[in-house]
Amino acid sequence: MTTAELIGRDHPSGVLRAEIDRAATSHGGLVLVTGEAGIGKTTLVTDAMETARRAGALVLSGSCWDSAAAPGYWPWVQVMRALRRQAGDEEWAEGLEFLLGEGRTSSPAAGFQVYDAVTSALVAAAQRQPVVVVLDDLHWADPESVRLLEFVAQHTWFERLLLVGTYRDVEVEATEHPLAPLMLPLLARATTITLTGLGLAEVGALMARTTGVEPDDGLAVDVHRRTGGNPFFVEQTARLWHSGNALTAVAPGVRDAVRRRLSLLPPAVSALLVDAAVLGREFHRQVLAATGATPAAVVDRLLSEAAAARLVSARGDGRFAFAHDLVRETLYESLDETEVRRRHAAVVRALDRSQPLAERIFPADRARHAYLAGAELEPGVTVDLLTAAAEDARRRIATEEMIGHLRRALELVAADDPRRSRISLDIGVQLYHRRQSEEAMVAFREAADVALGLEATGPLSRVALTLWGYTSIRGSLREEVMRATHARLLGSVEDRPLDRLAHEVILHLISHARTDNDDDALGFSLWTKHDTLWEPGNAAERQVLTDELVTIARRTGDAEMEMYATSLGWVAAIELGDPRFVDRVAQFVALAKRYQVPSLLAGALIDRSIVASLHGRFAESAELLGEAFDSLPEEEYLFFSYMGHQLRWSLLMLQGRLDEVAEVLPEAAAAKYPHPELLDGIAAAKRGDVDTAVRCLAEVGPVPGPFAALLVRLQAYVAFLTRSAQACERAREVLTPLSGGWLVGLYGCDIGGPVAYWAGLVDLAESRVDDAAARFQEAIRSAESLGAWPWVVEAKLGLAEASPEPEAARLRKEAETEAAALGISNPGVARTQSLPGNEFHLTGETWTLSMAGRTVHVPDAKGLRDIHFLLSAPGTEIPATRLLNPTGGEEVVAAATLSGDEVLDAEARAAYQRRLTDLDEQIDNAALLGNDTKAARLDEEREALLSELRAAAGLGTRTRRLGDEAERARKTVTARIRDTLRKLDDRHPELATHLRASISTGSTCGYQPKTPTRWKL
Repeated sequence: MTTAELIGRDHPSGVLRAEIDRAATSHGGLVLVTGEAGIGKTTLVTDAMETARRAGALVLSGSCWDSAAAPGYWPWVQVMRALRRQAGDEEWAEGLEFLLGEGRTSSPAAGFQVYDAVTSALVAAAQRQPVVVVLDDLHWADPESVRLLEFVAQHTWFERLLLVGTYRDVEVEATEHPLAPLMLPLLARATTITLTGLGLAEVGALMARTTGVEPDDGLAVDVHRRTGGNPFFVEQTARLWHSGNALTAVAPGVRDAVRRRLSLLPPAVSALLVDAAVLGREFHRQVLAATGATPAAVVDRLLSEAAAARLVSARGDGRFAFAHDLVRETLYESLDETEVRRRHAAVVRALDRSQPLAERIFPADRARHAYLAGAELEPGVTVDLLTAAAEDARRRIATEEMIGHLRRALELVAADDPRRSRISLDIGVQLYHRRQSEEAMVAFREAADVALGLEATGPLSRVALTLWGYTSIRGSLREEVMRATHARLLGSVEDRPLDRLAHEVILHLISHARTDNDDDALGFSLWTKHDTLWEPGNAAERQVLTDELVTIARRTGDAEMEMYATSLGWVAAIELGDPRFVDRVAQFVALAKRYQVPSLLAGALIDRSIVASLHGRFAESAELLGEAFDSLPEEEYLFFSYMGHQLRWSLLMLQGRLDEVAEVLPEAAAAKYPHPELLDGIAAAKRGDVDTAVRCLAEVGPVPGPFAALLVRLQAYVAFLTRSAQACERAREVLTPLSGGWLVGLYGCDIGGPVAYWAGLVDLAESRVDDAAARFQEAIRSAESLGAWPWVVEAKLGLAEASPEPEAARLRKEAETEAAALGISNPGVARTQSLPGNEFHLTGETWTLSMAGRTVHVPDAKGLRDIHFLLSAPGTEIPATRLLNPTGGEEVVAAATLSGDEVLDAEARAAYQRRLTDLDEQIDNAALLGNDTKAARLDEEREALLSELRAAAGLGTRTRRLGDEAERARKTVTARIRDTLRKLDDRHPELATHLRASISTGSTCGYQPKTPTRWKL
């Protein structure tokens, strides 16, 4: 055995070698090496003895024998024989003869002669060279050998003689061992080295040396837990595992060692430890007492004995743990199957009798006891405990554990039990979140089939609402269940749109839950309603819902619901541009700290990171984000990973670190980010890469609610960069209803700035310079009110684009200074081309017209008004009827595009009908939520639409035709514009040339300059 073979024993090895060195140079001593069987005592001493031999010491050794046939002084007999053999001199024979009995009597004087002879022989040997005497396994020694050891130690202190003994202290000290009194004098004189289990790293190293294979961290942890770091147990376990056995397999030698150790315990201690083994590796003293119906005082006394034997250890607060799993498993395996079930059932019943005791054991452990009790318990009891354990695992973000509990519950619940639908549904939800879509659909199908076969509507409604929340589910199951639910609750309507049916089902369930005071059903229904409203523009309604969910949670004591609702409430608040969102964030963080739910603690870190980035504290944001994801279990990182990429992308975008953003994009795609084109397109637009931005917008496809805000950003960017009339129209269409708010995506993971900022970019694209300036000023005010300093910088740079010099230069300098202070690179949007500044502006009765450095003032005329109208909407085809009658109403504009056709064709009528249906839905919802003001406003819009329809229908409901009106408008408007351009040829030829080349006239008119041109209108 060489020094290199010792693992994790640097300190004890150093102590022993120091004692050997001292004995070689000055005086001897006594060293006792102690520890449990297999802990490495002999290995340590053997290594030290090899070192002593190489240094020139005479090493003599003897081992005790665990047998009644062993003669007295047996280890010393071996020492003296080795002395005679190694010394090669007959002068040491006297000591050996005394030990073997030749010439020895039973008198005390004869005993002293033995002690003196052995001591003299060793002292004489030490005169020639240093001597080391090793006595191994002293726990098996006869009393006289121990007394002789004490005598030699006492009388050779100043000789070059070191005595080393090894023994199992847990056997000698924790039992009625006959040697215990004799060991005390030795302990007082000796240097004691107590060996304990190896640490985790040392266990891994020992496994690698034993098998030649480096174990992964998880395997090393399991072996360390099972063996307590005992080197012998580690080696045996590693060899069995490496040869193909399960990790739980126990080598015969290990099992024998553990059984021997347990056999030394008093029967009462052994019996108690069997009860403890049923509880698990860790257990509480009070639970142990209740399970075995043993007085607590007795349990405490017996546990003290077990702790003294180093079979268990106290963990504080009344909790104990077995030294290692092998001890617990050996005890547990002593029970037959019937007794195992009976004892596990006894644990469950004991906990049922005492709520305080039940709180001392984890839900997963209660569920395990119930499951292992088998038929000893009613299946319903076991199912309840398994589902409770699954819920606890969900809160701890332990999804694999949760699914395991639910699958075991599914084994026990009857096919027609409503709980089977709920359990299958919960399994499907977890699998779906983990992107195991095929398995999730199997679970969803079973949940639906069970619910469809029940008379009660509750399970079916829950399945329907759950599946409705997963818009990406493909196939017929989602529609089938929703239609079946509607048929049961409200009657079958086969030809109605599915969205409308789902809306009616949700409102029905909310209404009935309120009537029945059913907070569980109400909370679930409100959550479903909330989760259908992630499209931008629904923040006010979501906030009403989250506030009510907080109220329900407080009423029912559901802390987790209160935390989720509070968290999502701040997301709605910031989307509304409400500075008080920070108060809601603070409330959520305080709740997460109070209740210590792991998933929500991670969520609180993420929310704090988002707010820090919004406020421009980028380093703090990055640190919080790292801490949040470090706190997640590895098994859950896949589910959260694409959200992590979104958060990182958003943080880097705010900082303008576009090179690093480019690195995140492939990582997000690899993590199955649902819409990577959105991130790629927005980043490209920020760089001024028009082609990539346009391509990504074309490729992105349908975008569900949580990602819709990102789509709006990309649409606004593309409109700004391309100045396409069509792109501007689409962007303005989605931005206008969102005025006054903020773009917030992916449940708050991306704060995309004030809507006014994006509307300002579209205004710039359409050369609405004054409108753009007003928008950017609004964006600055909104961002300042939220403390969103990065967005203040962006809005100021936008305002600079809409401002004349030198104001533009001042704004740019101010924004760049603020960006540098925040650590923002590349602020603003890269412009692909500059827009020349021109003016076409009416003041009173006079028009100011500027272009190409020339400014003229001309009197008002209808042709100038027509041109102004066209300049305000570049790239847009405007009906001549609209120019002839700019305030004539939308139905006139629509009719103008139809020439001599009906004012409202089938498509237009269908559009009106869709809008009326949507209004009906919003009115119902507003009324249900008690928002009478909103309901009244929507009702007014509904009446206006009906009036328009009646006007378009004409007398007697016959559809009017406008062919004559359109032709009249074409001629009149064309003549007015041409007349105005002829007059401008003399006053402002550059302007006349530009307008003549850019304006088209006819039934529709338009302004489409060859190059983008900015106008102050």
